[in-house]
This record gives sequence, C-alpha cells and structure tokens, in this order.
Amino acid sequence: MEPILKGILAGLAYGLLLGPMFFVSLRVTLSQGWRNGVALVGGAFASDMLLVTGGWWSAAKLAEFARQSTFQSGFGLLSGLILLGFGISAVWPKKQPPVQNTLDEEPVRRRYSILQGFLINMTNPSNWLFWISLATLVRAESIPENNRYAETFLITTLIVVLATDLSKVLLAHQIGKRLKPGHTQKVVQIAGIMLIIVSSWILFKVIKNAF
Repeated sequence: MEPILKGILAGLAYGLLLGPMFFVSLRVTLSQGWRNGVALVGGAFASDMLLVTGGWWSAAKLAEFARQSTFQSGFGLLSGLILLGFGISAVWPKKQPPVQNTLDEEPVRRRYSILQGFLINMTNPSNWLFWISLATLVRAESIPENNRYAETFLITTLIVVLATDLSKVLLAHQIGKRLKPGHTQKVVQIAGIMLIIVSSWILFKVIKNAF
C-alpha cells in the first residue's frame, strides 16, 4: 500500500503542474478536438515510459548525463524552440482552405499530435531529471523484502500523471463546448502567448547559462 500512496502523491505533484504540456494540450484540444488532445497525451506518456525504463536500467549513468550542462543547454534550446514554434502557430494561425476529406486527414493529425507530445516531453530537461531521479531514488530505497516496491511506485506514478494529463484534455474540451463562436480561437491564442512566454524564458535561461 505504501508504494501506491507514494506513487499517487508523486504523480499528482508533478502532473498538476501547469507546465508547457498544459498549454499545448489546451491549444490542441480546442483547435483540433479532444481526440487529438488524447493523442498528444499518448505521445507524452510514451516518452515518460521511455525515460522511466531508461532510468530503471541505467539510472546512475543517465542521471549523471541529464545533469550535465551540455545536455541542459542543448535540450533546453531545442525545447524552447519547439515550444516557441507551437506558440507562434497558435497566435498567428494560417488560414485554412475548406477541407474536403476531413476524415482522411484525422489519422494524420493524430499522428502529428502524438509526435508533438513525445517531442515536448523528450526535449524537456526537467522531465528527464524528474523521471530518472525518481527511478534512481526509488530503486535505491526499495525494501529488500519487497521486490515489487519500486515497480509498483513507478507504475502508479505513471498512471497518475497520465490521468492528470487526460483530465486537462477533458477540461479543455468542456471549456471549448461552453465557449461562444469565435471565443475558442481567442483562448487558443492566449495559450499560444503563454507558450511563447514559457519558451522565451527557457531560451533566456539557456543563453544566460551559456555565457
């Protein structure tokens, strides 16, 4: 029971943060629908599982690598540029011509949303540090008599983070249903502005640390 409770607390503490993923999921859900929002979360969840697995098998090496200034600067720069691009595309969206084959384009959009979620999480140094450090710590502190302690803790944390991300998509979907025509795009643009602010701050810190 202890690893489950700790996993729930860790997942809630991290999942309820209003980080870049929240504003991206808000933008995607309101502009492309809840299915694409779920696809975005699926991509983010895949990257989380990859980091947890890597942290479990190569915890010490990956944790040291994730703390290096070169990694922090390189991935921070990449993350900032990706988020800046998403923010700009939300604030100044291109005018779309009438689409004839919407159903045919939906799978393509969802695959793109999955890729977005995966890239945002994989290029976020904080995400690396959280999952790898968590895997390292829980493996070191796991009770010898309970061989499943660490696995239970990490799986519970992953599930809770996934649930919080999905709840953000559901919240954005409900907000979109209650908005008047024309207001949805304004909310998307606000989310884009927040992404631009967040990405600008990330890029500022990277450049500051570099010099």
